[in-house]
Amino acid sequence: MPTDIQYKDQLRKELIILERWLELLTKNDTDELKKELQAQIDRIEASLQD
Repeated sequence: MPTDIQYKDQLRKELIILERWLELLTKNDTDELKKELQAQIDRIEASLQD
């Protein structure tokens, strides 16, 4: 079970990622957004293999 500090740190990381994706959407940079989304999908899938 993560501690409160670990949980908040994870939320901050997620916020940074979401802000980045929103920025890419705003700039209409769909190629870069697709690349970043795929990297996140790959990271999650790899984590689920453990």
